[in-house]
Parts: sequence; C-alpha cells; structure tokens
Amino acid sequence: MIPAPLVPPLAAAPPPPLAERLLAEAGRLLERGHAPEALPLLTTAARIAPSPGTWLALGRARFTLADVPGTIEACGQALALGGDSPEALTLRGRAHALLGDNRALLADAAQAVCLAPRDTQARTLLAQALLLAEEFDEALAVLGELWRENPADHGASLRLAEAFQRAGRYDAAEELAAALLALPDLPPAQRRLAHGILAQSALGRGDHAGAIRAAERGLAETGPDMPLLSVLGHAQLHSNDHAGAARHIAAAQRLAPRDGYLSHLSAALNEDAAAGRAPDGYVAHLFDGYAPRFEASLFGLGYRVPGLVLRLIEELRPGLNEGRKLGDVLDLGCGTGLVGVVLHDLLGGRLKGVDLSPAMLREAEAKHVYTELQRAELGQSLLTDPALYDAVIAADVFCYFGELLPAFTLVPQRLAPCGVFVFSVELTAGEGWELTGSGRYRHARGFVERALALAGLSPLVLREEVLRTENNTPVRGLLVAAQATPAGRA
Repeated sequence: MIPAPLVPPLAAAPPPPLAERLLAEAGRLLERGHAPEALPLLTTAARIAPSPGTWLALGRARFTLADVPGTIEACGQALALGGDSPEALTLRGRAHALLGDNRALLADAAQAVCLAPRDTQARTLLAQALLLAEEFDEALAVLGELWRENPADHGASLRLAEAFQRAGRYDAAEELAAALLALPDLPPAQRRLAHGILAQSALGRGDHAGAIRAAERGLAETGPDMPLLSVLGHAQLHSNDHAGAARHIAAAQRLAPRDGYLSHLSAALNEDAAAGRAPDGYVAHLFDGYAPRFEASLFGLGYRVPGLVLRLIEELRPGLNEGRKLGDVLDLGCGTGLVGVVLHDLLGGRLKGVDLSPAMLREAEAKHVYTELQRAELGQSLLTDPALYDAVIAADVFCYFGELLPAFTLVPQRLAPCGVFVFSVELTAGEGWELTGSGRYRHARGFVERALALAGLSPLVLREEVLRTENNTPVRGLLVAAQATPAGRA
C-alpha cells in the first residue's frame, strides 16, 4: 500500500491589512480612554477578520462601557476561537460578578487559575468568587498566598483583612487594618477602607460602642463615606440611639440613592409613610447576612410563629396525625425552613419553599424537607407557578409589606378547592399600617380584614397571638387562616 503524501497543515490566513489597522487604532484609543470611539472599529475588525485577540479587545471595550452581556459574548467568542485564555476567562468572570451570577464567576475564575496558577488577577478573582460562595477557608488561603508574596502591597493586605472580617475572624481583620492605618503613606481611599474594616469588625463581634468609635474616627479622618456612615447608623440602632441612626443611615442613603436596603431602612427610621413595602434588595441583603445566626437569634426571642402555624393547620385539618395527610404546600418566604420542619410529619404532598435570600435557601436546603426551593419574589412566584396548593403559608413575611392587597389578590388562584391561606402579621393600635424603626411593618386588624375581603378571601380564623419578644416586650400579632371566595377564584 502506497502511503499518502504528507500534506502540511494550512497556515491560518493572515488578517487583512484593514483589520490590522482597525485593531491598532482601536488599541490606541483604548489606551487613551476612548472606548466609545474604539468600539465600532473593533466591531468591524471582528467581523472581517475574527480572531481571539480581536474579540478579547472588543470584550475589554464593552466592559469599559458597562456592556456586561456584550462582554460575556465577546469573551466567549475569543475562547471559542482561541481555546483557553486566562485573560478572557478573567474578564468574563468579572462580568458574571456584575450580573450576580456567582456560579459562573467561580467556574471562570477557577479555570483561569488552572491555566495560569501564578496570575495575580485570576487568583484575586477566584478569592472573590470563593468569598461570595462563603468558602472562607479557601478564599483566605488564596488571599494569604497573595499577601505573603507581596506584603508591601496595600491592596492585598486590605483584601485579606476584609476576607478575615467577612469570615468572622475579627481579631485578624483588626490587626491587619490597624497595621495599615499606622502607615503614614497609606492613600486616602485605602485609609477609608481600613477604617471601614475596623468598624465593621467591631459591629460583627457585637461591640457597638467600639463600632461607633471606629466609624467616627474614620469619618473624621477621611470625610463622608457610605459604608462608614452605614456601620455607624447600624451600631447606633443597636445601641437604641434611634435619632443618630436615622441621621446617619439617611446620610449613607444620600451617597447611594439606588441602594434599596439603605432606602428602606432610612424610610423606616425617619418615619416615611410613603414606603409601601420593603424593596427586594433590602430583604435579600438583610437575610443573606442574617442567615447563619437566624435561628439562634429567633429562638432567643421566643419566636412562636412556626409552632402557631402548626397548631392552626391541625385545628383546620383535624385527624392529620391519624393517617390523614396534608396535600401540596407552598411556603412563601420560607427562610431557613422552620415552617417546613414543623409541618414535615403531616405532609402527604410536595413542599415548595420560596425566598429572596440565597443564603436562607441554602439553610433550608440543608434540612432536606423541601421538595423544591425557588429564589423569587413572593408575587412573582404566585404569578408564575401554575400549581394549586392545599395550603399557602406566609409566616412572618408580611412584616416586610405595608400594602397587603397586591399580594393577597394573587393567592386565591394558587389555592386548591378548600385550600387555606395561613399567615401572620404584627399588630398596630393605629389605622392601616405603620413602618417601624426596625424596618418592619405593623398592621391594624381592620386593615387586614378589608384587604382579605377585597382580594376575594374569607377569614376562617383571625386570632391575636404573641409572636415573639423584642427588647423584652411581647410583640403582638394576628394569626390568620382564610379561604378563597367564589368571587376570588373567578
């Protein structure tokens, strides 16, 4: 058999001269900070001579212009054409971080580090992804290695100190931050961050007076700063200085007007009755930070709502413990899954939990009682879920809603025939609803009854109960069960 002649592989065609000129000119524009002018040149170059370098340059331009989806697309094209590129993976990971897609961020950062184990940017991004995933030991290992390689790098020291603080290792965080603040040549922006780490660490350990002192020192030295003002306000709130907390949270909110968490807390502390419900960002931020200690804190407050819900369900469905089982249940605002735990032995169908906080959902998942968990806003879940439920439960959820009718109106369509809607609210002696300094809403009994009627829901039980204690004072509320009326189902 005569062997076939060896044919050398075809060399890649060189890019057309026009594409080279466009790429070179775009590079000069990017260096001078003129990304808008560079973008059309790079787009044309990528069209007439697609290459990994051209698509990566286009990704850089789009990232500079805050075009996050465009950045992800361009980096994807660069990776598809050129195989593995740590720079493209790192840039795409940074774009995923801006979208809040932590899983994609972690995947890109880990792959970039595998390809370039000594690349500082890739390792820093990996540490960021690990922190967001609450893999604190792994993140500290990466950041510690970067710091040991260059202990004179103030940025590396700050990143390590912040990671210690987020991991709850406050002594280490404070030691690093204090060492940085002792340096006479530390730039103002980094001094501000170091002061913030000291103040946040004190707040995290429960030293509210220390947090106030640290925040005030930082503000006196570096001027107005949103994180420092926020820590100061929170520490004053914990110290029962509501006037100071209201003043400083409002000042922080003015520096970050789009921050939903600060906006709601400022409205609550300053008694702004226009805030009809807590923004999604406020609820998610609050409970993401609260999740690890949520249950211990509630038990310390004598929290009774899950047990009250269980007893009410048993009252409405007699004989559940004698072989009869509860059908499908929808647990709105499920949190760490306390309602799921108390109902578990009564269930004969699915148990779906819905919450805004990823950290709370992780805690609920670890209990292994839910058949499905969904990260969603309450109204979105009620609108998009086609299933019918024997019980829809919202335990200690409407304390983050002022107006109840928009949510109530969506419930009848999710109730099976004879299904029940069970929820709790905190009571106010006034009319309508009020937003308290804790950021929670309280409702008048008559307001709840009117909202139920307008939503096509008829109360079966409407009972006053003590829900928990707050500052050693019982918090009174309503425990409610309702069914859909024929008009509500229509």
